[in-house]
Amino acid sequence: MKKVPLFIPSFMLLLLLAACNGGGESFDPKVEQEKATSVINSVLTSFEDQEKVAEAKTRDEANIIAWKKLKEKNIAAISKDLAIEDQKRLLYVLTVNKAEDLSNGDTKSNLLFSREAKIKNVSFNETEKKFVFDIERLEIDHTLITLKKGEGVWKIVTVQDPE
Repeated sequence: MKKVPLFIPSFMLLLLLAACNGGGESFDPKVEQEKATSVINSVLTSFEDQEKVAEAKTRDEANIIAWKKLKEKNIAAISKDLAIEDQKRLLYVLTVNKAEDLSNGDTKSNLLFSREAKIKNVSFNETEKKFVFDIERLEIDHTLITLKKGEGVWKIVTVQDPE
């Protein structure tokens, strides 16, 4: 009878040790690069080609609307604290601006998502476990998008012009 009460705490300790031991994930750069590339590709192709994303009187107003839509579609991939400037740069990479003159003299800005944005090169920072994607748009613009793994998902942490 004494063995049964002693067995239960021992079993619970064994379960706890097994759970703690099994949590160590190894970071395989090749596997993680595939996952990170998948995130970038999903962002680059978030919307149907030439879909009107946002309409407003100015490009800045349209950018705000477009950013909200982009974030809704990619909430797991895009860092919530992405700086305003980084948001603008990412939108620039992903969109084409089609402005049209209205009959009342105003101009309406339509932002269209473009599939002309392609991954040109990928580099890996081993110490920080970050991937940097060199994105090319319309074969003239280059932008670097940095992804870092956090909370089990890859997040876009910076968008910048190469120096």
